[in-house]
Amino acid sequence: MSLLSTVQQQAARNGLNLLGLVDAQRFDGCQPREMRSSSLQSDCGTILVLATAGKSLWLEFERQGRSLPADMSDDAVDEVAMAGAIGIQSDLQSRGLAVELIDARKPSMNFGQLAEAAGFGVVSPVSGLFLHPDYGPWVRVRAALLVPGKPFGEVRDASLVEQFQPCCTCKRPCIAACPSAVHDGEGNSDRARCAGHRHQGGCQTGCHSRIACPVGAEHADAEGPQVHVHSMSLRTMQRWFGLGWWRMVPRMFRGAPR
Repeated sequence: MSLLSTVQQQAARNGLNLLGLVDAQRFDGCQPREMRSSSLQSDCGTILVLATAGKSLWLEFERQGRSLPADMSDDAVDEVAMAGAIGIQSDLQSRGLAVELIDARKPSMNFGQLAEAAGFGVVSPVSGLFLHPDYGPWVRVRAALLVPGKPFGEVRDASLVEQFQPCCTCKRPCIAACPSAVHDGEGNSDRARCAGHRHQGGCQTGCHSRIACPVGAEHADAEGPQVHVHSMSLRTMQRWFGLGWWRMVPRMFRGAPR
């Protein structure tokens, strides 16, 4: 069995049903210096991107007889997914690869563009939501593994940007659905406004824009743990934007987006 097949199987067992490879040099060529993989690991040649989509996470755990409570918090789900990513990192390290794990909750890389490069879908030019061809917005990138060299072989360009353009003929229900007018309809989102709205108790049952999107609606969180109701957990957004007790912590220590 190839190394890639082994990693894919391990990811699938942990509900990480989207796995993609990105050529590090090609990706870094369109990134600001401080967000390049080479700034985080100097000899990175391959970026392995891990994500969950649809109901895969809790269905896989259910199949294995493991328990994921339906009322599980966003943060708890994040930790379950991250444990799977850490397991893959450990396995690769045991094979002699000095792999660096980058948590998507700590935005040291542009994870939207990284997911595009991995072939997971596109960032909507209307709402800024990430959209998968099958799963629509019911996707969350969990982590990236920075791998030295090219142990999986040469990595092709997997981007779907040219083929998959779901927003071009859409009536944009995602824009009207947002109660705090976070999206400007041109792909820009005021994440600080979104964070403030959620901090005040808004959108507790999920992102209204995500729910309104017609792409992949059948994969929406409906039963079991709520895995993809938001792009980020409330606690992560509170940390990023200094809400609640996080206002006492200097921005440089909050891991906020640059």
